[in-house]
Amino acid sequence: MRNYLLAGAAFIAVGSLLSVGARAQSPVFPVDSTAGKLDGAAPGSVTVTLGGRIFSAIEFQGGTGNNGPDQRSNPQLFSYIRLYPSFDYANPSGVHFGVAIEIRTGAGFAGSQQGVGSESNTLGVFSGQGYVSSDRFGKFAFGTPNDAIDQLGVGVGDDFGTGGFFGEYGWVNSPIWMMADAYDGDIPKQKLAYYSPSFAGFTLGVSYQPTSVGLSNAGDLTDNGATGSAFATATGAQSRNRIEGAAQYAHAFGPVAVKADVGYAHAEVSKSAEALADGLNYQDVSMVNVGGQLNFAGFELEASVNTGKFAYNYNDSGSPMGPSLQGAHNTTAYIAGVGYTFGPYSIGAQYYGVQFDQGDFGLSNSAGTLQTGHSGRLDGVAVGGSYTVGPGVSVNFDFADNETKTPGGLQTLQNGGTATTTHGTLLGIGTYINW
Repeated sequence: MRNYLLAGAAFIAVGSLLSVGARAQSPVFPVDSTAGKLDGAAPGSVTVTLGGRIFSAIEFQGGTGNNGPDQRSNPQLFSYIRLYPSFDYANPSGVHFGVAIEIRTGAGFAGSQQGVGSESNTLGVFSGQGYVSSDRFGKFAFGTPNDAIDQLGVGVGDDFGTGGFFGEYGWVNSPIWMMADAYDGDIPKQKLAYYSPSFAGFTLGVSYQPTSVGLSNAGDLTDNGATGSAFATATGAQSRNRIEGAAQYAHAFGPVAVKADVGYAHAEVSKSAEALADGLNYQDVSMVNVGGQLNFAGFELEASVNTGKFAYNYNDSGSPMGPSLQGAHNTTAYIAGVGYTFGPYSIGAQYYGVQFDQGDFGLSNSAGTLQTGHSGRLDGVAVGGSYTVGPGVSVNFDFADNETKTPGGLQTLQNGGTATTTHGTLLGIGTYINW
């Protein structure tokens, strides 16, 4: 029971479950380079770069239970800095061999508060990948590259403000990433991935992830929940033998450009130590993603849907979309947005929602019964805008409002109270400087 109450508290606590920090926009280095596209160096040469970003913002935030000694101060200041080193060698025949890395401070790994000492801001490799690519055979990547749905998914509406649903701020603005590019958004996992060259507008991708383990300096791959590993204390269940396949179609019909994707993911269950101790059973991951995007005369319309058997909660070593409890309802997440770009300005709005099983969070009713098989729902809107000052420099604003309902399941609030309906709003103004 204690575990269920703790999980319920994590469901709503700012800075814990849903205060996920940053959903970075497309970086200026070749981590997300298109399969088949040459990655930087000219044939027979080497390119080494050190990209970077600083983000700083002022934000105002409030919501249900945000009062008393735990009330968030308004305004708040929020900043981070990240580095993006990369190396790319192209042999004389045009085959590329490269490495791309993202370096963050320690506090940025878990979305925790910024520390006042050097230990909290120690630099570490958040993600990194090696690759071999060619315009003839496509791109093979290893380390922690994007999985297939992450790489080829479209329609997520994250290209205005700081990203709307995927914004840089905390709980009220950023529910757990649930769309096409959600799974590796928080804790990248070790995997192998392949992306084909584009042919007739189509690009295909497949990825294989043996366990939900991130980068490490170990000489072997630590299994999920292995004794003495960082995952031995992980809650819930972990993905094992996760396979994803996806296809993207992109084409311009005169002034109209369209993109669409479809993807499927399947993963087996590997129970954590806590799940084994609690005697909980889980079901395999089986989910489908479909998305689309249309651009015309500065306007952009887009939408994306994920649906299937997967968990909304962070039970997969720091990411959603892992195994869900046996008997849990399917999870469905959707987003629809519209944007408009004119000169250096862009504005946009989006509506998003998630229908999830309350058992994902260990929510219990007043009698202490686990709410597996009971549906919860999140609905929200976000609006935002950006002004591009110059290459690599922009000013952004975001406004978000959302509501979470868990009928029969008591959410533990930030101030220690409980409720079945919670609400939050946020306003943030910030700036990016990329190099």
